[in-house]
Parts: sequence; C-alpha cells; structure tokens
Amino acid sequence: MTGRNSRRKIIEQNNKKIWKLGVYCRLSSEDGDNAESDSIVNQRELISLFIKKEKDINIVDYYTDDGYSGTSFDRPDFKRMIKDIVNEKINAVIVKDLSRFGRNYIEAGKYLEQIFPLYSTRFIAINDNIDSYKDPKSINNVIVPFKNLMNDEYARDISNKVKSVYKTKALKGEFVGGTTPYGYTKDEKNKYQLVIDKNEAENIKLIFQLYLDGWGQIKICKYLNDNKILGRKEIQRRKKRNISLEPDADNIQYKWSKSTIGKILTNETYIGNVVQNRTTTVSYKNHKVIYRPREEWIVVKNTHEPIISNEDFEKVQEILKSRNYEKKPTTNLTIYYGKIKCADCGSGMCKMEDFRGNRVSSNYYCRNYKTTSSNCSPHKIKTSVLNNLVLQTILMQVKLVIDLEKSINKLKDEGRLKELERAYNYKFNKLENDIDKYKKLKKASYEDWKLDNISKEDFMICSKEYDEQINNLNNEITATRNVYNESIQELKKDNYWIDHFKKNKNIKEVNREIIYELIDTIYVHENENITIKFKYQDEYSKAIELLNSKECDTNE
Repeated sequence: MTGRNSRRKIIEQNNKKIWKLGVYCRLSSEDGDNAESDSIVNQRELISLFIKKEKDINIVDYYTDDGYSGTSFDRPDFKRMIKDIVNEKINAVIVKDLSRFGRNYIEAGKYLEQIFPLYSTRFIAINDNIDSYKDPKSINNVIVPFKNLMNDEYARDISNKVKSVYKTKALKGEFVGGTTPYGYTKDEKNKYQLVIDKNEAENIKLIFQLYLDGWGQIKICKYLNDNKILGRKEIQRRKKRNISLEPDADNIQYKWSKSTIGKILTNETYIGNVVQNRTTTVSYKNHKVIYRPREEWIVVKNTHEPIISNEDFEKVQEILKSRNYEKKPTTNLTIYYGKIKCADCGSGMCKMEDFRGNRVSSNYYCRNYKTTSSNCSPHKIKTSVLNNLVLQTILMQVKLVIDLEKSINKLKDEGRLKELERAYNYKFNKLENDIDKYKKLKKASYEDWKLDNISKEDFMICSKEYDEQINNLNNEITATRNVYNESIQELKKDNYWIDHFKKNKNIKEVNREIIYELIDTIYVHENENITIKFKYQDEYSKAIELLNSKECDTNE
C-alpha cells in the first residue's frame, strides 16, 4: 500500500501545474463574421464558462482584435500575444473556435504545429474540442487542417461576395467608401448617400477659387497650414482621440500637402459625380493596394449636390494641363534621398541649386518651410558643408566601432561557449534522468500490479500519467536542443554589422552607397549643425552592454 500511495502523491503533485492563460478573441465584418454569435462579448462569455470548470487555469491577459480579418495574422493584439508567449508571460492560449484564431490555412497550421509546440504552449479551441495538453492527438487530428482549409475557403468566398455587393452598389451611384471626400459627409438616414459638410465645403470652394486666381498648389497648401485650417486626416485624428476641432486645441500633426491639393483639384466628386473602384487589393489574403487604370473606374454622374460648378472645374483642369503637372519620373536622386530630415518639424530636406553669377552651388532646405508651411524655418545648409560633416562623423563612428571591437575581443574567449555547453549538458542530463525516473516508476507500477499490490485500474492511471510526463520531457529535450543550437550559432557568428563600418575606414568622400549602408537618418538643425542616427544602433548598444558587464565581472 505504501508504494501505491507514494505514486498517487506524485500524480497529485504533477496535476498541480498552473496554466497562465491568454484569452484571444477576434471579430471582423470583412470576412463574414456573424455579429451576434461571434461578438467579442459572446466569445468572452463562452470562454469564461469553460474556464470556470478548470481548476488549473489562471487568466493572465485578454487579447482582442476587433475589426481585423482572419486572413492575415498581422494583427496588433495577436502579435502582442505571441510576444508574451516568447517572454513566458503566458503558456496557454484559448479561443472560441479555430475560425476566431485565423482563416489563413497555411499560417494557422504554422502556429499550431510549429510555433506553439516550440514554446510548450497549450492551445484550446472550445467548439472544435481541441486541447493540445489534455488530448495531444486533437491538435494533430486530420480534421484540424481540414477545418482551417474550410475557414480559409470561407474567407475567400465571403470576400468575393462582398466585392460583388460593393460593385453593384457603386454602379447604382451609391457611395461605398469608408471615408468620404473632404467637403462631404454621409447622410444620417442613408449611409450610401453623400451630403455636403458646410464648413469643409467652404474650404473646397476656397481652394478652387485660389487656383483660378493664379495661386500655385504649394502656395495654397502653405496658406491653409499657416491659417490653421484642419485637413481631413487631422480632423479624423482629433475625433478619434476626442480632441476639440478648434485649431489651437492641440498641435496639428497632419498638415495639408501639395499632393492633397492636387487630388482635390482633379476630383469629380465636387461636381456631383461619384467616382469609385479606383483601387483593389492583391487578394483576400494580401491587402496591398493596387491602383486600377482609369478605364476601370466606376463613374456615376449627378448623384449628389455639387460644391463646384462644372464650368469652374473644367477651367481648373485646363490650367492644370497647361501647367503640365503630370508626375515625371525621378532620375537624378541626391545621395541623401530619403535619409535627411529637418530636426525640428521632421519633414524631409530638399536640395536647391544656386546658379547666380558665375558660381554653381547648392543648398538643402526644410521641405515643409519651402512647400507646406511658413511655421518652420529654412534650416539651410550648404551641400559642401553637409558632405564634409557627414564624412567626418562617419569616420569618427568607424573609429569608435573598431575600438569597441578590439575591447570586446580582449574579453571574449571560450568561457562563454563553455558556460553555455555546461548549462545545456546540465539541463539535458536532468531531463534524461527524469525520463529514466518515470520509466522506472512505470515499470515498478507494472510489477506492483502483477504482484497484486495495486489494481489494474490504478496501474492504468499511473501508466498513462508516466507516459504523458515522458512525452512532455521528450518535447522539452527537443526544444532545449533547438535553443542550444541557435545560441551556438549566435555565439560563433561574427558581429556582421562591424564589418559594414570597418570597410569604410579609409573613405575620402561620401556617396549614396555608403549613406544607405551606414546611416538611418540625418537630422539638420539651424546654423548648419547635424545629428546622425546610424544603423545597427541596437547591436552597438548590446556590444557596449556586453563590454560593461564583462568589466564589472572583472572588477568584482
């Protein structure tokens, strides 16, 4: 009886494992979800009822993606949940069913079959009777990939149906876009009908009148920004954050741009026509926007009250055509293209040539100051001065990196590798010893059964429990081996980022290749001063931390 009681005690202790649970809920109208049965509230209630029956589960956090399609796993709270799994904040995930988890067959399979097992994460899908811990076979059942495939196909079918419905409404002249054009809002009684927003409409009239009066798009843009007239994106931001629409109530983050003015001046919506079907996406899984050719647009005339007369609109189109505002392909990009910004407003810097007199020189200016608003200052810097400052700063950074590498190499030896191997061997041996222990316990329980010390029922309970523990330990061995191999590779590989700097230690001038290889952003201040943010900042900081930690260990 003593042997039987001790084995039962072991079983009771093992059953005390507490699962740190993450509750995941998702809802999206775009992939055909039923708002009633699959609402976030309904999902949480179902999961709560399920968890009440479980004594070994504690809810750590809730993860909710409301309004995100299941065809993509690029969802904010889903990514937060995965991060918490990696950081061991949670070790179990529960969903209402597989369709709430995702509708992408391939991606869903990757998480269920590879990522979750790697981090020893328990997965529960209530309505699909899946529990990777209580019933490991349930996750590998043939019905799981079949259901994922059906969920995937369902999303594709719904996507096609939704597109078809939207196209039918667009052909009837109904507005099916999410955000209305500036100057209009949706009718409260009919969301597919555009009605004039009186305040915004006055600004549209102003833009067209100024252009007819000979103002250029840049000048109009600066006028609107300098007079703190809020654009659509800024209005949306403030409404979302419950900020007053009074201009001085908050700093204006989204300002008018030349491209926005250009789009307004060519938009037929302002003469009473609905123009839709201008864009599409790659597929129901890939939501990258693709612009359709003009002949595929759906244009329905006289669907709502116009803001601009046909006569004035046509005059504007003629002026635009005469001024040749068609976009031309950029051929001669500066070496700093996309890398240089104003340190104060964050706008890009534009290069302007100076051919006055017999000299040929150039300067960089804040693009915001030149083209968008007078609220910023020029931040003027001569190109020759900029080139020299960038060159000297790069050479200084290269020297710092080379000195850092020398210091690290002095401290770095085989000790870290041996320490890693020692830790791995200790854990590996411990896991193998635990497996041997459970194998011996299983054998001992078999012998007790044969000697009539325990019943067959007790033997079966013990045997099942020992098999589960052995299986879990084998999984842990696999995961430990994978982590060890990755760590070895990380240790043995060189600091690749250092080579990017070292090979540029003898440069005489800067060029586009060097700028893009080493620099993230160049910030230009007033009085021709600059600050450079280099690439590989994280790697550099980690190297500094490593050096400091080693020095501290040496001092101790």
